[in-house]
Amino acid sequence: MFKLLNTPTASTEGFMVQNGKIYLVMTIVSIILIGLFIYVASIDKKVSKLEKK
Repeated sequence: MFKLLNTPTASTEGFMVQNGKIYLVMTIVSIILIGLFIYVASIDKKVSKLEKK
């Protein structure tokens, strides 16, 4: 009845951490977020310049 609760886990670490791919994924996500922040900052500067005119 409770066989699902007694199933052994593969390991305590996830699949991405075991293969070292988590660092690649986090690097790509960080680059994308930094790019988005730079883009939003540049749009904000352009809008501010247009509002002053």
